[in-house]
Amino acid sequence: MKKHADYLPYWKDAMAYGLLTGRPFSPTTIKVYEYYSNWYFERFEEVSISNLKQALIQVPVVHQTKRLKIYQAILCFSQVLIENDELPKEFIIEVKPFRPKQHLPTKRITVEETNVQKLLEVADNELDRFLVVLLANTGLRVTEAANLVPEDIDVEKKVLCVQLAKWGKSRRLGLIQEVIDAYKAYLPKRPLHDSNRLFINSLNKPMDRYGIRVRLKKLGVKAKVDVTPHALRRAFVTINANKGRPLPMLQIACGHSDITTTRSYCLTTEDETIEAMKQWR
Repeated sequence: MKKHADYLPYWKDAMAYGLLTGRPFSPTTIKVYEYYSNWYFERFEEVSISNLKQALIQVPVVHQTKRLKIYQAILCFSQVLIENDELPKEFIIEVKPFRPKQHLPTKRITVEETNVQKLLEVADNELDRFLVVLLANTGLRVTEAANLVPEDIDVEKKVLCVQLAKWGKSRRLGLIQEVIDAYKAYLPKRPLHDSNRLFINSLNKPMDRYGIRVRLKKLGVKAKVDVTPHALRRAFVTINANKGRPLPMLQIACGHSDITTTRSYCLTTEDETIEAMKQWR
């Protein structure tokens, strides 16, 4: 008789080839779900309502993200078990009330335009400068930035092509001259590497999402600015929305399927609103 954990390899393939929802899961999501399902099966032999309850109880409520990822991973995995008659169909409905919900307001940070300049002032190499300029002026997701190759940027047309966007989609972005200049300055300094990834660190290794995050954090410490890749993504929306750029265009640039998501990224402050209102006619 098969153990529940024996279905993990098939589940991984099902996510990769879109056999669960019709759309392939991103490599990042698969990696995260695989990590938390392994965490679960190190503690429990099978998926059940009582075991999922115990798994969530083992994680402090302040670690809301971890609790949610465990729930999401097991809920997704349960589809394979249901398909193979290892779980009743009612499982998905019965565990729905256990979905971890945010009990504290989510801390959302952005980077004001003046702080973007502070980051650039302390950037003492072309890689750091290009990272900040690119993320702040395109709204790229960190995974999208990590997957870029030099051929994705057309200097003459000032266009960037995102080949590996969320849900396997692709999109094109326009580039301002500042991004083009930072790219041209970085490219001659970029170490050659077999992977052809655009971002290569000083250890001659391609930078993944975590490497980019750590690099920005160190830069933020030097500039005394709270910064993450996602904060620069929000900054892109907030700064441009404050300058009157149409929200539907920002939605397209960010690759959001729903404009309400784009709107939630706009963290305009009360002071900015007050100053803007003074100029209204």
